[in-house]
Amino acid sequence: MIKIVTDSTALIPQDVCNELGINVIPLNVSIGDKSYKDDIDINGQKLIKQIDDNPKGDFPITSQPSIGDFVELYNSLTKDGDTVISIHMTDLLSGTVHSAEQAAEIADGTVKVINTHYIDQSLGFIVKTAAKMANTGEYNVNQIIDAVNEMIKNTNLYIGASTLENLVRGGRISKAKGIISKLMNLHVIFEVLPKDMDLQIKGRGKKTFNKWFENYCENIKDEDFSFIGISYTGDDTFPSKIKQRLGEMFPNAELSMLYTSAIVATHTGKNAFAVMTCKSGSFIN
Repeated sequence: MIKIVTDSTALIPQDVCNELGINVIPLNVSIGDKSYKDDIDINGQKLIKQIDDNPKGDFPITSQPSIGDFVELYNSLTKDGDTVISIHMTDLLSGTVHSAEQAAEIADGTVKVINTHYIDQSLGFIVKTAAKMANTGEYNVNQIIDAVNEMIKNTNLYIGASTLENLVRGGRISKAKGIISKLMNLHVIFEVLPKDMDLQIKGRGKKTFNKWFENYCENIKDEDFSFIGISYTGDDTFPSKIKQRLGEMFPNAELSMLYTSAIVATHTGKNAFAVMTCKSGSFIN
């Protein structure tokens, strides 16, 4: 059999993981001297509340699962001769996939590790599709990996942040940009790419998000999507607007709106959002 592993940033509900047999390894969040397991002890809503309630408190620090945690999981899944496909978040925001790769080299069984270069529901959709393929028993490891790579090529992810403060404090962008954001109330949109987070647009106030979204809708109007995910932190007014508009534009696509994980919330801060899509392809839904 083929077993599927992912990390907690995939944002897959536990009942879906149970149904599809997906094994999730959690990332870690530390706030001061307290440590939490992502999606077990803490989630995105709890983390944002923690920051709101303690504005001068310790900033959350995220960390990947240990190599030992991965090895233990891999060995438990491959002890009867099964193969693991371990599918993970972008290495731009975490070293999780590198821990998985190192663990795969010393695990007892066969483990194939994939860096999707994405995160959140983009990762989740890829993982769920891979699990569905594995569960049919009709696809071998290479066929599932090929389908995953096809989905990766057909995926796009945009992240909007109302402040750069968290990205600066988390060391993901330079302090100079953070100072500009604080002084000018910059709202920014990034596209998540394999090697970088590309700044798409920046401006003052919420009108920046509205302008970007209008252009975005115009650019994608002729696309055929299998999946559309909207994730957010804080207020859901703008994300709900996105959901309604894209739902009307693409009535046949699987559409999901969720509060993001504690890991993503740490980096984006409050009142952020993400829009992610996967174009239709030869993979199963």
